[in-house]
Amino acid sequence: MKIPKHREQSLKVLAHLAQWDFPPEVQQRIGALGIVWGVFETNLENTLWALRDEQVVGIRPSTDKTSISQWIDALAEDSPKLNTEEQDVLRSASTAAKDLMEYRHALVHGSLIPFQTIPTFIRNPTWNGEKRKRPTSDAHVDENLLDMAIDATWILCRVVFAAKAACSDARQANTLTALKNEVSRAKSEANELRHLTALMNHEKH
Repeated sequence: MKIPKHREQSLKVLAHLAQWDFPPEVQQRIGALGIVWGVFETNLENTLWALRDEQVVGIRPSTDKTSISQWIDALAEDSPKLNTEEQDVLRSASTAAKDLMEYRHALVHGSLIPFQTIPTFIRNPTWNGEKRKRPTSDAHVDENLLDMAIDATWILCRVVFAAKAACSDARQANTLTALKNEVSRAKSEANELRHLTALMNHEKH
């Protein structure tokens, strides 16, 4: 049975990417990371509304004119809806999210370059001597690193789900504080992903 032209060409592209050291397992994980990050990002906005007790029906929400980076910063701000322990979980989650955002943005928006053993994306490079508004960041890509990114991002999803629930029902707050150890893992994973180049260079010396 003949397959449609678009599927035939898509399969050729996927095979070509595999030759660039992006095997199917890596391609699958890149797609999964994109989906899970999108879930986190959209639910983060709703959670900020809940934390601020912001009623958005019929009006332009405060988040509408701000960026995802600002949303992540706002997650760490004090909220009268949560106690100190719950807020500490959100602060740690915010730190993890900042590092994950840099990794994700480098992967999605960076330039692909060969890097010894695994593909690497560089965002905001200064190869031509130009000055950039934002610092250079990178994303190394293999199955293990992407699994770390997916794990950490899913933990962040669970955090924003729990935080939103706690705002409307104080009995749900235990679900948020119970994530403390997992958020710590996400924070460690995200930090490693963001600073892997520096860690690799440090190990060489």
